[in-house]
Amino acid sequence: MNAIEEMIRNRNFKYEPPYFYNNPFSLRCELGIGESNEAYLTIAKKRAAEIFNILFENNVDLFFFDNYIYDFDFDTGKTVYINNLISLEKKRLKFSLGYQKKFKHVIIRDIPFDKDDDNNDEIVRRNRICCYPNKKFNAIEAINSQIDNQENPIIHFVSFNNSCIFSVYDDRGCNIVFFDKKKFQHFYPLLQTYFLDYDLALMEQRLNSCKGTK
Repeated sequence: MNAIEEMIRNRNFKYEPPYFYNNPFSLRCELGIGESNEAYLTIAKKRAAEIFNILFENNVDLFFFDNYIYDFDFDTGKTVYINNLISLEKKRLKFSLGYQKKFKHVIIRDIPFDKDDDNNDEIVRRNRICCYPNKKFNAIEAINSQIDNQENPIIHFVSFNNSCIFSVYDDRGCNIVFFDKKKFQHFYPLLQTYFLDYDLALMEQRLNSCKGTK
């Protein structure tokens, strides 16, 4: 098993948002640009596809997303079992089942998620669905669907060779998280034209920290 694959399939690998700030060798890119809604979405999809093609020469090796077992119910202020909720997560569960029916997959169950509310005594937990795409899988189509339907769970695309995870969080932008310093350095100039200006200083700082180190 590839080292990146093994890491993702490990229950202790949490991979929690915000992905860019939680990972030292990560980049943040801007997707949606333009004044009109039509132009904005068209450009967002175009830029997302361009970034994908830079990172994935031979399509994706694995993609994964989260299903939550428990979720926080803001109406009651308690953590409840997901099947007792009429919520967005039920829609996301239905979405993920579609992928599970199409592709070979592995489910990493009961991954703890850090609590956001100190008054919440129960830990929100989730399952990670890891899917292995075949030649029929169209990643660009999946990305466009993510941009159009932002209520769907975020699909994380993985390259074993480039040691990275590519995540489009919505039509505004995406994160690329590297787990190899040399890959981070290699792809930095290739993706630089897409960088989000707001986080440029931090990305430059990360690049400079790589220089001169083994």
